[in-house]
Amino acid sequence: MSHRKLKDVPLWSLALRLGVVFILIVMFIQLIWEWISSGNLNSVKESLNDGTWKSYAFSRLLLGIIYGLVTAYFLKHNATKKR
Repeated sequence: MSHRKLKDVPLWSLALRLGVVFILIVMFIQLIWEWISSGNLNSVKESLNDGTWKSYAFSRLLLGIIYGLVTAYFLKHNATKKR
């Protein structure tokens, strides 16, 4: 995305896109790692049954929001700096 277009994108929209992509990548890597280390994905089924998925989802959501906001801020800041 060029600097001119990046300046026109609202901060919240850019942060949302970056955060969602980051969350998806992190979850995919964690699922692959779980599958490689244990040979199955039983921990996903177990976390759905015992309710620990709520804390997992909340932590990933918080991580995605923080990552998205920080990254979007720095991207927009650099785009406005490089006129």
